[in-house]
Amino acid sequence: MSLSRRNILKSLLVSTVSILAIQRAGIASAQNVSSRAGWIGVAGEHEIPLVDGFNLGSEWESLNPGYWHVENGLICRNIRSIGDRARNTGFPFHYESQINPEGVMPIEYDPTLPMGIIWNRHWKLADNFGLKLTAKVKSLTSLLAAEDDIGWNMYQPGYGLIGLAFGGDTQFESFYPSPDASPLFLVKEDGTYGLMRYTDWEPVPVTGTAFGRVKPLAEGDVIELSVSITGFSAASCDVKAEISVNGKAASPLHWKANKGQVEGLFGLSARGLLDVEVEEISIKPNVNKKLNAPLNDCHVCYPLGDTLRETKEGWVVRFMGLFRSDAERAEIRVADTPNPRGGWSKVAVAGSAAIISNDFRRNTAVIDVVLPSNPANKAMYYTVWKGGKDVTSDPRIGTASVGLGTGLVADSPADGAYVGRLPRLVAPYRLCGLSCHAIHTAAKADLVGADGGACGPRIVGAQEGSACGIDKPFYVHDQPCEGAFQHLEDFNYQIMLWEDDVWYMELLLYPPSTDDAYKIVTTSIAGPTTRWQMMRHWNVLNPGDHDHGMDDVKGPEQLLIRNRNDLGQDSSYMVRNFQIVSHLMTGKENPSGKDNPKRWRSWKMPNRDFTLLVMDSRLWRTSQDTAIWDDEGWGKDKEIYNREDPTRTLLGEEQFAWLTQELRTDSSPLICLTGINVLHTIWGGHRGDGWLNSIIDRDRVSADYAGWVKAGADRIIDLISGRGGVVSVYGDVHAGSIVRNTDKHFYECSFGPIGRWGSRSLIEGFGRNMKDFDGRPIEVISLYHDTYKNPDLELQETVNYWNVLDATFDSSKDDAEISLAIRNITDNMRAAPRGGGAVRAKVSEMGRKGTARLPKVKTLKNADLLFLTRDGDPIRGARSLSDGTVPITTLSDVAPGEDIIILATKGVKTKSQLIRLKGI
Repeated sequence: MSLSRRNILKSLLVSTVSILAIQRAGIASAQNVSSRAGWIGVAGEHEIPLVDGFNLGSEWESLNPGYWHVENGLICRNIRSIGDRARNTGFPFHYESQINPEGVMPIEYDPTLPMGIIWNRHWKLADNFGLKLTAKVKSLTSLLAAEDDIGWNMYQPGYGLIGLAFGGDTQFESFYPSPDASPLFLVKEDGTYGLMRYTDWEPVPVTGTAFGRVKPLAEGDVIELSVSITGFSAASCDVKAEISVNGKAASPLHWKANKGQVEGLFGLSARGLLDVEVEEISIKPNVNKKLNAPLNDCHVCYPLGDTLRETKEGWVVRFMGLFRSDAERAEIRVADTPNPRGGWSKVAVAGSAAIISNDFRRNTAVIDVVLPSNPANKAMYYTVWKGGKDVTSDPRIGTASVGLGTGLVADSPADGAYVGRLPRLVAPYRLCGLSCHAIHTAAKADLVGADGGACGPRIVGAQEGSACGIDKPFYVHDQPCEGAFQHLEDFNYQIMLWEDDVWYMELLLYPPSTDDAYKIVTTSIAGPTTRWQMMRHWNVLNPGDHDHGMDDVKGPEQLLIRNRNDLGQDSSYMVRNFQIVSHLMTGKENPSGKDNPKRWRSWKMPNRDFTLLVMDSRLWRTSQDTAIWDDEGWGKDKEIYNREDPTRTLLGEEQFAWLTQELRTDSSPLICLTGINVLHTIWGGHRGDGWLNSIIDRDRVSADYAGWVKAGADRIIDLISGRGGVVSVYGDVHAGSIVRNTDKHFYECSFGPIGRWGSRSLIEGFGRNMKDFDGRPIEVISLYHDTYKNPDLELQETVNYWNVLDATFDSSKDDAEISLAIRNITDNMRAAPRGGGAVRAKVSEMGRKGTARLPKVKTLKNADLLFLTRDGDPIRGARSLSDGTVPITTLSDVAPGEDIIILATKGVKTKSQLIRLKGI
């Protein structure tokens, strides 16, 4: 009697060993599989039938899970995905300025995808074992999409394949060939089968006799592959590989392998347009034991601090929830204690939302939460619920779900049984700045910390700026080294600022599906350590170019490439990625992937004494292409435009006008501005020539900086320095620094990277007291660089210089103060700041020298102040002190003798005064 797969699984829910990968009725029954002594099915979540969609269950892990989906309860190949035609280069600027200055980017390219492997998480085999795969061919490569080229590799006979993988050291081996690739038992569409390794783009037989041929595959064929590993000894073992098609067996293959070649994980490999459904995957473990490798239902659920606002219902903040699987709704419960009386189930739901999957979402929920208290009055705690179950804790920590080969370092925190925390938002405000938080590829030595200090020796790879030295057991991991952020909570940060390249979507691969993109994102921000950080702090996300899945995403070109299909790129790739980024950073339910997003925003603390301004200096700037006249036929006029052209803009007119209004009206005594990188031109370009006008307009790295648009940078510096208390911070130059403009008296800081190497070069004449390339006088207080450890250019001793910005904004004092320091990610509170210096400064010491002095005046106590011209134009904002006095003494850009208006507002009360300014 044949039973349906779902009925079989229902009947087995109480068994201790479930048969989870049973062929459909008419092919095999549960009895047939279970009668093979010692064999266990492994194709789905534990004792839970797979649900149609893209969740492959808890058994499987991969760097590119989008190669597969579930259909009719079975794992099947996913042949086409949104955005799977991404080219393997970045913007044309790479060709224009780096690869070939005289060349152009080829428009025609072959987007055929390479090998993809999913690995079983629950078995790490170290003795005799057997594997079996049964799959049914649904279709071959005969179907040609209208826009495709028949000459592409994916349409060639034999490119499509299916097979078993074994001997894996990491759950993320996939996509790219490696000299250390694991063995594969494959069968191709043309009937070629063999024991192979993915050491080159075309798999290579493990020996000269380890391949054979059956008839070419056809629709409806049932393929059975089996691998038997026997005779394990200290050095070697015997591999026997067998294949049958529609029950007809072919000649088996034999291989005398080294023990180390076959020990490890096993999985399922595929390539091309061979569409199959997996009817059975079974393992005969013999003495091998199943691992305890649980997963968390909630990848991560983080509060977006810049969405915090006061409404009629109370204080509301938006949470962004990413979940592993589907459910109808997600809920957030909030209390003022981590252990509420009666337990969290007794706490009222503070916000709920549907969990949604679509073209750019994978089980995400946007949850608007009404807080029980003003966050300035007390810290609060939260739990996350999915389908009525508390999914806040992280059960992976301390199990086989983390450690060697899993992609997760996970030595912090020590325990996953935590709840979410919303720190009290009151001065002094403690902010941690993080940048270039990449999924990391590095050698084993990089993961060895020493006494909370720097990590082990650096292994340099072939790609400049990358950590490419790969020790296979680590290959991909979420944190760059052991001990990263282990002391984080000791610093009492309230705000985590994730600035520029938060998840580096295309660092390892151009994700060919929404699922692959989310795998990059969740590995970056939902590994145990980062999840803990995000769920214990208020977060601000300001992603950069790599987060959108392409290097050098900026200017009008990025808008064109999402709206045209004739520019050598799959526009749906960029549309999908832009939607993902906008969704995760702002919580928008359905952001456009084609419009240029207006992401600039302001977050003012509840006590109105500190403001964080988030800017976008990439997507609204002037085009990088300065050679338009040459390109359009005026060959003798090659560089008419250059970086000093006064019409060039950095933020676009609308964003600059918004910033102007914010800086002239915001009453906060302290403001942190982020998202404008390198107002001061201290970093050199890609070619190492520094800022030379002869090359800068063709140097893609130099042109990535704000200073490339000199007039735009000058306008912003002048605007920022028009008031004290404003600090500009940024990431993505792969170095930590603190710079003070000694003429206009304001500070600019860089921070990061985390998991990347390759700091930008320094301009000629760099030192503690210098002029930047544009002649601005500056003091370099701190430099923490991969080559130099301080502004005196002493050579760096700590090769892993991964760092964060440690910033304090203390508005509790009458003369508010800022503190700025660069910290290594392994540093504790007792460690000295990195880079040779730190900053502590008062607002009265910052900003341009005033042009007029205020008379002594009193107004409403603890009120928002706005200084206006008599015509109503804003001059600047401020806050009155507790006795009603005004803390600032001078104003810029106004003249002595001028009459101005002071407008004070506190709640429903207002008071206006007309005063006359005095001379300095």
